[in-house]
Amino acid sequence: MKKNLFCIVLAAVMLLSCAGCAGGQSSAEHLEDYVFTVQYHDNFNILQLTDIHWNVNTSTKASMNYLDKLLKEVDGHIKKTQGEGAKIDLVELTGDMFMLANSYHLSTFIDYFETKAEEYGFLYAPVWGNHDRHSLYNPNELANRFKKAAHCVYYEPTDDLYGRSNYIINLTEDGTKNTSVAWMIAHLDSGASFSETELSVFRDYDYIRPEQTDWFIAEHALAGENVPAIAYYHIPQDENEKAWVAVTEQNADMKNKFFKLEGFADNGNEKYASDFIDRAKDHNLKAAFMGHAHNVDWTVEYEGVVIGLGVKTGTELYYAHINVNSDDKAMQDGLRSVGITENFDLIGASLVTLTGKDGSFDLEHLYYNERENGDFSAWVKW
Repeated sequence: MKKNLFCIVLAAVMLLSCAGCAGGQSSAEHLEDYVFTVQYHDNFNILQLTDIHWNVNTSTKASMNYLDKLLKEVDGHIKKTQGEGAKIDLVELTGDMFMLANSYHLSTFIDYFETKAEEYGFLYAPVWGNHDRHSLYNPNELANRFKKAAHCVYYEPTDDLYGRSNYIINLTEDGTKNTSVAWMIAHLDSGASFSETELSVFRDYDYIRPEQTDWFIAEHALAGENVPAIAYYHIPQDENEKAWVAVTEQNADMKNKFFKLEGFADNGNEKYASDFIDRAKDHNLKAAFMGHAHNVDWTVEYEGVVIGLGVKTGTELYYAHINVNSDDKAMQDGLRSVGITENFDLIGASLVTLTGKDGSFDLEHLYYNERENGDFSAWVKW
């Protein structure tokens, strides 16, 4: 009897959770609605922060102190290498910003990035990760807070697209939709993992669905077929595993660098197969950047597309400790690729600099560690 009652309650929860998902606008008929515009300039700087994982055990004061130092380091590096007028233009938050967090963490997190956006002059753009739904808050609360934040770029209608954070930032000549697009930056939700209520009954990963790829292609056609594009999402897709197998087992001559010390989570599982990069590469996709795997910041060029995992940001949950004396082959391969000769932790950030309208860009990984005897900071170019 108790089992039957539980099943009835569970079915009711599922029904209520899905009730709000039906209907909504047709994405194909409202392509313009998903598009934000920002003014383009050469050396447009995009900072990727990923897997910050604020949770009920987080010391927000310590975490904000770390982010303060990291942002100061990035700003100083940009000014040193590009000139005093250069700055962080856009911060991409590629998922797992939270995990078992509450409303206090949402408020503190968004207030922090609003303050830093004012200080450094950037906008910030979040995409959802699996753990952002693993919450003590209703996910709609987080979505609504993103929508209302003054410096946050975010769009989430009730529509026919899978997920919560599918939207476009077009970099245009004057920052409006009236002039040509120099770069298109796409944001996609790559994995639900948990239910869409405070009651997180189900746990599962997911993938970029075919209809999301269709939507990307349609948005790219709207921007212009010759426009170079970058995509940001959370969970590595099937193409990551294909590239890794090609490099390690098939002796493919692919440019690859940085550390790959664990798997790509669910790639290689047919259930999670995605066609996003395989199809988007024929529509001027230049790069796709993600997070999710904390011990991986590996980057490779796969069939003309740079696929990169961002460096995990901060010390919440697990991360890799790089030991120069380790016998582990993957760790030694990574050390050779970055040229660092001392022990450090695999945490920090990733920086993309768009150097021209022709699709050219630079990619640098920052490893940033707080230390009692002076913080460690290392920049490595891909």
